[in-house]
Amino acid sequence: MKVIQKFLLAFLIGYVGIVKTQAQTYELQIDSLVGIPDTIYDGQTVIFFMTVSMNTPLFYQGDMFIELEYGGNLYQVDSTVAANQFIGPNSPNTIQAFHRFSTENDLQIGDNVVVVWPRIGDGENPIQTVLNPITTTITLAEPAGIEQHTNSRVFKPFIRPNPAIDHIQFGLHENTNVEQSILYDMTGKILSRSGTEKRLDVSGLPAGISFLDVITRDGTVYSDKLLITH
Repeated sequence: MKVIQKFLLAFLIGYVGIVKTQAQTYELQIDSLVGIPDTIYDGQTVIFFMTVSMNTPLFYQGDMFIELEYGGNLYQVDSTVAANQFIGPNSPNTIQAFHRFSTENDLQIGDNVVVVWPRIGDGENPIQTVLNPITTTITLAEPAGIEQHTNSRVFKPFIRPNPAIDHIQFGLHENTNVEQSILYDMTGKILSRSGTEKRLDVSGLPAGISFLDVITRDGTVYSDKLLITH
């Protein structure tokens, strides 16, 4: 009996060792990319969203990152915030990215920046590929004036209530002059566009996650994520 127990124990140890050495390839896909301008200005911070899904029957739990490509090299964005730390074949994940584009690093005025490559882990472990990636190319430009230099995209939670059922209010400063507001779905399709009011009717819109841009008279864009429930 002891011999059999030792044999089974040795078999299990060997089996676990084999499983640990098997290479698992994670196939990622960019489902949507929202909030990327065509042109960015030196020193400008850009905030954008990306929805990533898994094309293989594997599950990953851990850090998720986004990289930019320019000058033939990949650069990790300054910071990312994922909706959660889990991604699976039927569980896409939304990642919010913040990055300051500047000639203080390897960028030069006129350079094109390719956005974007998702990665998990350290980008090499686990092994991963990106299938059918959605990419956007933006150009770095020199600010031509004070107005251009100060305009920016600001991410802040200003939607009230959130989640919402029928109407939302913009919780911005009372002196903020709204020029227009645009609501996008997770694919970047415009769901709704309104004028200078600080209130939006969402009762006729589909339930789910969407993204709201509120553009002010001075050119600042306030962005927030909205969950609609009916």
